[in-house]
Amino acid sequence: MIVVDNYIRDKKLHDALKSDDFWKSVGRLNWWDGWWKTEPNNICEQFIKIVWTQFSNLENKIAGFEYWSNAHQTGGGLNWHVDKDEKLMKDKKELVMPSMGLVYYATSEELDGGYLEIANSPDRENVDPNKIERLKPIENRLIIFNPSYPHRVSQIISGKRRAIIVNAWPKKPYTFEESKTYSRN
Repeated sequence: MIVVDNYIRDKKLHDALKSDDFWKSVGRLNWWDGWWKTEPNNICEQFIKIVWTQFSNLENKIAGFEYWSNAHQTGGGLNWHVDKDEKLMKDKKELVMPSMGLVYYATSEELDGGYLEIANSPDRENVDPNKIERLKPIENRLIIFNPSYPHRVSQIISGKRRAIIVNAWPKKPYTFEESKTYSRN
């Protein structure tokens, strides 16, 4: 796992990733084949290129990136889960997961709760609450981790947080075979 605070040093980029306009534009699940195949089409894809070229040499190792946003506020959170090809699981009951993932906290305002909690084992059935990594959602914090390990967002007692989530896939997920976007509903 890699955790970097104050990750984006470019104020213009940081402000753009925090802007309401950005958050209105990136709400759905998206696919990008990567900078080695196509130039970034939006600020999120520019961000993805910045992160992954800095932390990993992915060209010829992955098919591309799945990305989306989560905006949680008071009362929100997510239960234990692993990131997976959602459509493949739904249609064929096959579990296929990405090789790497990241969470970037663009905004964290007056937040109590909303921690990213990651199990220290891939055992999805028996998460030991005493053996988890618990990471506070701090604005401009980048977390790179293995999204095939169970993880969740603890309940938000008050405040709000906005996070960009990106997964690197060795093979393009079934979810994206027909289009670049997919509705999770």
